[in-house]
Amino acid sequence: MNNAILRYKLGEIDGDHLTRLGRQLEFARILECDSPRCYRHSRNKKVATGVTCLDLDNTTGGFILSSGDDGSLSLWSLDDRLDRSTNVLYNKRINYVARSQADDDVNSQPFKKRISDSSEGPRIVHSFETKQNKFRMYRQSSSQAASKIGPTEDSNVGQGHRFAITCMKWYSIDNGMFFTGSNDCKLKFWDTNAFECVQEIDIGYRLNQIDIDTDGKYVVAASEDYYPRLIDLRTVVSSGITNLSHGKMDSEILCCKTNPTKPHIIATGDAQGNVKLWDLRYANRQLLSLEQQPSGKAHLRGCNDICWDSAGSQLASTATDGKCCIWSPFSPRIPPPTQIGPSDPMRNRYRKRTSQRLLWIDTFLAHNTDYGDLQIFETHRGKLWNKIDLPTTFVSIKNATHKKLTSFFTGIALQRSTTNSTGIRLFLGTNAPSMDAGNGSIYEYVANYL
Repeated sequence: MNNAILRYKLGEIDGDHLTRLGRQLEFARILECDSPRCYRHSRNKKVATGVTCLDLDNTTGGFILSSGDDGSLSLWSLDDRLDRSTNVLYNKRINYVARSQADDDVNSQPFKKRISDSSEGPRIVHSFETKQNKFRMYRQSSSQAASKIGPTEDSNVGQGHRFAITCMKWYSIDNGMFFTGSNDCKLKFWDTNAFECVQEIDIGYRLNQIDIDTDGKYVVAASEDYYPRLIDLRTVVSSGITNLSHGKMDSEILCCKTNPTKPHIIATGDAQGNVKLWDLRYANRQLLSLEQQPSGKAHLRGCNDICWDSAGSQLASTATDGKCCIWSPFSPRIPPPTQIGPSDPMRNRYRKRTSQRLLWIDTFLAHNTDYGDLQIFETHRGKLWNKIDLPTTFVSIKNATHKKLTSFFTGIALQRSTTNSTGIRLFLGTNAPSMDAGNGSIYEYVANYL
């Protein structure tokens, strides 16, 4: 690092290059952390709840969300609790919402399309402001709920999802709002300050992944339906949901990501191995489809996660055919992709085990594998650089009340800022209990953790 600082002082590299080198050094130090801090996601100690997703508030870097396979949500404030005996700061849970306890027959069937209720009910208005925008959300109570509790909001509003939360994203402009998608087919909008759901959209199909553009104008959703959904946040109440494709599509959409520098570009991956780019400037039409010869598709089997680099010029994709590739889709002539690591079908054999498999970190690509580890590759060489194994403090299967057949990393989140006192840190969620946390665990890897 001293050499890099000297080159910066001599004018050989700029400030951005120096920052990237500093992050790479900090990331390398993270891998030396053999005793990560451990937190329990759920407050319910009687039921083993696995973590499904993690998402860090990148606008301030001070909060992280975790979701559970029971539909629950936790909000954590980083470095908000002081251990006076050691003078060490720990993360503090500041909000928690449990799973929805709705027991109606319609909600108990997550795989069937919802039946809409045509009866008119009272419309509840909820207004709240973020730092950049003011939102005015409407929700309509069911007639059954209205008869029980009068002209107030639905009894399930403010609660978590009925089934496992599969995807979660912060609002990209500020941390006043976030979004969750679930196997209960619902896409929920949450007010962070009140920590309650203020808008609920019934997609009709289980959600696989969601993402939001950098300008905070729309949410894109990948579901079991064959058509990616685009939800315009400015007109979400009045016909703000459209499909990206106007033609016929015949494969389930497994993943979707917006471009970080070109918010009008959206990439999707489907169950047949296709990776497609869509341009919102031209009536949501398909821009191009990435292909490898001789199959004519990006992958031979289902593409279950994709990830852009920070510049938005390269796209990484992974699929159940055992390949992980990096593409340059905006080149004049799209070159063949760079394969990351060897072809390994066992590395990605479960199509829907988690929606978070790839994380691009400067010159590294982290891959959440089905071996139960996090493999980290160098993007410029495509070689395995290092890996993080599951901590060894897991409760043994014989002693566990709720048995887990296999243990995996599920959620991934990275705090990229190097300006705080801790430096960058990596958060990994697991689906298995541990001796420290006793339930689905969140592990925090810090470079200078003592």
